[in-house]
Amino acid sequence: MSKAMTKSEVMKQLERQGDEKVRARYVRDGAGDKVYGVLMGKIRALAQTVGTNHPLGLELWATGNHEARLLACMILDPKALTEKEARGMLEPLAHPMLADELILRALVYSPIAETLQTRWVNGTDELMRRSGWRLLAERIAKRKVKGLDVGATLARIERELPSAPYVVKEGLNWCLCYIGVHLPEHTAEAIAVGKRLGRWDTRPVSPGCTSSYPPEWIPAALALRKGEKTEARKAMEAKKTSKAKAVPARAKTATRAR
Repeated sequence: MSKAMTKSEVMKQLERQGDEKVRARYVRDGAGDKVYGVLMGKIRALAQTVGTNHPLGLELWATGNHEARLLACMILDPKALTEKEARGMLEPLAHPMLADELILRALVYSPIAETLQTRWVNGTDELMRRSGWRLLAERIAKRKVKGLDVGATLARIERELPSAPYVVKEGLNWCLCYIGVHLPEHTAEAIAVGKRLGRWDTRPVSPGCTSSYPPEWIPAALALRKGEKTEARKAMEAKKTSKAKAVPARAKTATRAR
């Protein structure tokens, strides 16, 4: 049996794996200044080496280092998390990516998830509200919610999203889409709510990707679950095919001109 790594050993390894360009990107995205610049793939690999180690996870989180905290999310024992620990970790945060990792890797599997979710969705802090709705969305996806009044939840999303700050809108929209994807009996209702809310996210969508607009996101996610291509992917491939066919035609014309 190999010896468990210490906090010092982990921090040294993370520092060695840092890259200045990655660090600059993380800082630009709001990760703070305690950053080494380690790619997520390397952090995941290190997490597999370390394994579940709740005490070490808490130690790493306490360093305040971005990568150490990402690693902590992956090695914490969700069942061992106390409400005090979870709140102490997430509530001071200002970076949505780190909050999402903590939710996805640990909090959604914790026995205190519902307590935290209820507290945060009813709070006043923007990131906490976002986190509460994101936590509910992930609990729905993993079928860890019992007795949810879906109708009331959809009505609340429709009521709160228009005037909510952008980061809160993200959490509300996640929950709306996950209801539509993971609760088939409410798919049509979730899409209808999305249509009434309209396109609130005006960010450009990368080729082949699907927008956050629920009437597009929900069908795309359902298609992927069936192993089918999304409409966005079909459109991108059709555009590539069209360009590929046009190239020989232009080349032939240029040859005749010579």
